[in-house]
Amino acid sequence: MADETDGPKPASYIEQLEAQLAAAGSARAQTRARILLGVAQLLDSDGYQDAIVRHVCERLGISRGAFYQYFENRTDAVAEVLNGFCRFVFEMSVGVARGKSDFERINEVTYFYLQIYQRNKGLFAVQYKLAREKSVYSEGWRELQDKWRGRLARYIVRVTEADEGALQSALALSYMLTSLADDFLYRLIFEDEEQLRWLRRHPRRVAALISVVWYRAIFGKNPAAALEEDFQLKYSGLLPIALVR
Repeated sequence: MADETDGPKPASYIEQLEAQLAAAGSARAQTRARILLGVAQLLDSDGYQDAIVRHVCERLGISRGAFYQYFENRTDAVAEVLNGFCRFVFEMSVGVARGKSDFERINEVTYFYLQIYQRNKGLFAVQYKLAREKSVYSEGWRELQDKWRGRLARYIVRVTEADEGALQSALALSYMLTSLADDFLYRLIFEDEEQLRWLRRHPRRVAALISVVWYRAIFGKNPAAALEEDFQLKYSGLLPIALVR
């Protein structure tokens, strides 16, 4: 069975903002970076709230007047954090599983998203909920989804050797697959579904489960037949039996 804790530790957006603060030059740039970090930390720990400006100012020991020198309002600051988080996730995903077989590429990318969402679970929860409101808060999420779905659709057309005219259908398929995965991951991470509790301890099994569904939807065949001979050794115990036969 594959090691369920293998690979490097997934990146943290909070740590990224801390690095940006450390690199800030002028006093003004440092204060702005401190506010963004404070907003991100509060969203990550306590979720979205109407009084976020007051709480951030209290944490940082600054006046509300100082806050409004850098951001027009609460929405402006929260949107910058959430949109930046989405760009961060996409940038971290570039190059994941490059050079792998088709199934392993799907599996590693899925595992990456599961890990990075778990590492940044507070921000993911806020972003996922607010993205449904079709507001300024959802711009980064929609951009992330559009980029990812477009990349997936082009991949589907390429690996299935479909005609370029099939891109529209591939986009529809990628929309369905990403929506399925995002909803499942959100439920797994945040909702106490009794039937899913055991899966929380097995991130590799989660990734494999989603990946088998994706592989079958894209290629219409059993992923085991397309992998190297050590398939059973590498994925034994991870894949749902009914889906690999």
